[in-house]
Amino acid sequence: MPFQTAINTEFAPGLPGDFASANVYTSVLAGPGAFVAGPSGLTCGLFAWLDTATRTQASNTGTGSPDGFVHRNMSALITTWLGETGNVIQPGQAITLHNGGDFWAITTTLATVRQKVFAVNATGAIATGAAGATIAGATETKFWVGQVSPSPNPGAVGQIIKITSHSPV
Repeated sequence: MPFQTAINTEFAPGLPGDFASANVYTSVLAGPGAFVAGPSGLTCGLFAWLDTATRTQASNTGTGSPDGFVHRNMSALITTWLGETGNVIQPGQAITLHNGGDFWAITTTLATVRQKVFAVNATGAIATGAAGATIAGATETKFWVGQVSPSPNPGAVGQIIKITSHSPV
């Protein structure tokens, strides 16, 4: 671990993949140990698709609507030599995909409250836009932008936001 170089005056509001509220959340229906991280692993805080052949292996890439969101439930490991952080669930590890709830996520586009959330098909990352819009290489999900972080640049690219499957008010 390197020497500390910064001190934040406030705690981070959340980490990508964490639950963002105590509201109801739902998971994709599966049996015990039915879903596992695919051969490339699975990154928490992104959308995931199940393989089309067996519907058991999940990856952060796919086509069409994603099967669920990868919750950060402490199953990711730090495997990089001398690494300090890790958010990747190793291949073959059991996973749970969530198809509803409130989660923290990092936006790859400018985000405002009540925008729809899109899943980038090549990475599972979060992009935002108007409902029914077309975003190249992304698929609209049932999630909405629920809240943007209170930073100097709320909703800016790379900022953490809350996404929700519950109807926005």
